[in-house]
Amino acid sequence: MTRHARNCTAGAVYTYHEKKKDAAASGYGTQSERVGKDSVKSFDCCSLTLQPCRNPVITKEGYLFDKEAILEYVITKKNEYTRKLKQYEKQSKKDEDEKKVIAAAALEANLIKFMNREKNI
Repeated sequence: MTRHARNCTAGAVYTYHEKKKDAAASGYGTQSERVGKDSVKSFDCCSLTLQPCRNPVITKEGYLFDKEAILEYVITKKNEYTRKLKQYEKQSKKDEDEKKVIAAAALEANLIKFMNREKNI
């Protein structure tokens, strides 16, 4: 006799019942959850702005972009990166100054400690 009750969930096959149960739980891949028209862009629209292209550019993969949108995106990201770089440099300079202050305080403490020991002798 085989062990039917012990191995009920050990099957390597994804059954029809399991598919239905998972689809009902997630809502994905079912007839009840459809993608709307607003999420699909028109044929002649930019992939970034979803507006009709005035100066179209096509990538090797076949994506359609408006040249103005690409340049605007590049400039925005460049400005963002320079701002973040300035923040990083400012923070690293602040950290370095703090380390110098801590090192100077430690040196001063060692010097005072040494002077106190020398006075006691």
